[in-house]
Order: sequence, then C-alpha cells, then structure tokens
Amino acid sequence: MLKKERVINEIFWIRALACLAVVVIHSVNTTLNNYGSVISQTDNHLLISVRFAVFFGTPAFVFISEMLLAHVYPENLPQGFFRKRIKYLLFPFIFVGIIFAFIMNDTWSEIGTGIFLNVFAGNYTGYFILVIFQFYILHYFFHRHLKKWEPKTVLIFSLLINIAYLSVFNFTEAPGNLIADYIWERGYWLVFFGWVFYFTLGYYCGVNYHSLKKKLLAYKWLVLLLPMISLLTVFILTRAEVLDVVSSKRVDNIFYTVSIIFLIILLTSRLQSVPKWVSFISKYSFNIYLLHKVFLYYLPVIEGMSPLMYFIAAFAFAVGSSVVASWFVSSFNWSSYFIGKTLPVPYQIKNNSKWQNMYKQKI
Repeated sequence: MLKKERVINEIFWIRALACLAVVVIHSVNTTLNNYGSVISQTDNHLLISVRFAVFFGTPAFVFISEMLLAHVYPENLPQGFFRKRIKYLLFPFIFVGIIFAFIMNDTWSEIGTGIFLNVFAGNYTGYFILVIFQFYILHYFFHRHLKKWEPKTVLIFSLLINIAYLSVFNFTEAPGNLIADYIWERGYWLVFFGWVFYFTLGYYCGVNYHSLKKKLLAYKWLVLLLPMISLLTVFILTRAEVLDVVSSKRVDNIFYTVSIIFLIILLTSRLQSVPKWVSFISKYSFNIYLLHKVFLYYLPVIEGMSPLMYFIAAFAFAVGSSVVASWFVSSFNWSSYFIGKTLPVPYQIKNNSKWQNMYKQKI
C-alpha cells in the first residue's frame, strides 16, 4: 500500500480521462468506417474534431507512468519491478496481440504474420506497452543522472529531440520501399524518441509534484487558455491541410497534450475527493485499453441510428464490455497474465473525504 504522501489524487483523473480518450478515438474510427458513405458533412466534421480533441490519451499514459515512478520511487526501483511488469503487462500484450491476429486475418499464413507483427512490431493498439517498457529501462539507467542534471536543459533538449524525430515522419515522404512504408506509416511509433519529452516531463513533475501544483495555480489563467489555443491551432492547421497526419504522434500534439495534462491537474487538485466513477475507470483502465477495440471490431451498423448516436453507443459498448469481460475473467487466478491486472485503488482514495482534507492541509 502506498504511503499517504506518495498518493497522487490527480493521477486517477489523468489515467481515467486518458483511457476514455483512447476509446473515443477508436469509437470515432468505427463510426466513420461504418457510416463513411452516408454520413453528413456536418457529422463528419464534428466526429473528426472530437477525435483530434482526445489525441492526448496515449501520450498522457507515458507521462503518468514516469511521473508515478519518479514520485513513488524517488531513489531506486523496488526489487522484482521488471519481473512483475513482464508478468502483468508484457504477457497480456502478447496474448491480446495473438487474439487480434486471429480476429483480423483469415488464413493461417496471415494469422502467423499477424502474430509476428503484433508481438514484435506492436502492430495493434497495445503497441503502447512496448513504448512503456523502453521508458522503464531508461528510468532504471538514467534516473540518477536526471536527478543531477539541470531540469530546464533536459526538458528543452528532450523536446527538441522529440520534435525533430516526429518531424521526419510528419513532414517527409517514405523512401519508397516496403519496410520504409511500414516505418513511416506506424513503425516509428515504437521508438522512444517519439515520446521522450513526455518521459522527462513526467520525471521532473513526479519528483517536484507539490511545487508543480503551486506553479500551475500561480499561472492558472495561462493553464486554462493553453488547451483552447492549442486545439484551435490544430483545427486551423488541419483544415488548411498543413497537417494531414491523423495520429497522436504529431508535432503539434506534444504541446496540446501537455496543456491538457496541466489543465487536468489544475482543475482536479482543488477537489475534495476522487469520484467513484473516476477511480472505477482508473482501476480498469489497462483492461479497457487492451480489450475495447476487440469489442468495437464486432459492433455492426445499427439500422436507423444516426452516426452521432452510434458513436455514443459504440463508446459505451466498448467501455462496458471491456469492464464486464475483465470482471468476469478476473475470477480465474491466471487472468492477470492474459488481460492484465486491475489497478489497485488505495485505501486513501476509497475513503478519501477525511484523508483528502488532511492531505490538503499538509500541502
């Protein structure tokens, strides 16, 4: 159980909202795929705008993963850290990757290729796990150096690396062969350079979390305005066809994601408790992340339902089905190795009203 001073209430909000954001993205994609030929231009633009607004989801997971490590384990990672994550993150990643290969392919040859690509190249939604493991390794080797180095220098340097890396794939064409086409299409997602700024920012926010909250409060109007400015910029650049990459791995999304994360921290840090629905979604977030697209794949077009209502139904169906499946399978001892563990909700969060007041007095 985490000590009181190690619990970060705002993490539950970021994790829950980031998880739901990922489901929204794929629910929009499912709706556009199923209604593409009949959807109105107004509904199409609205759904695309919603999708752009929630592209912060996956990058936010990179941020909170490192922020938690830096905050909870400021010195060294605990014994058995990697063994535990191999069992409860990597094994489920492999299993669900195999499931996706069977779902998405017809012949045994295609299934074999699909399994190889899913497991070794992260060719499905779970690719995020391979990215996270790279940052676990980086944290293990570099956290002592990050503690000593000047934070501003590290943050600026990592931001420039991140921008330069993504710019190559956002603004240049693939050389024109099969391997390069795959790398330019999605292969570059797996390399940590495309996420490194979220990692370093997460580290310094984790080790200086209470100071971060005070800074955000001091600049609250800027924190409130930046997400709107960032999102408006995205819409303008997209409509002007300056940016045509439909992905969270875009240069502009770095600034938007950070602005959303800081906004969530600012708004939720003043709340007196973590709502039950937030802790519930946070608890099942990994299961939802891994499984939701499986259920969306089997969702048919519903006759007579408008695209917008279908999108809402798809979202609710994906979240609900993932939670129910996780809850049902969790009764088996081996389930954690196949669909991952539900995340623990600390006692302080379950009974947070009294504790939250104590916590706020402390900070």
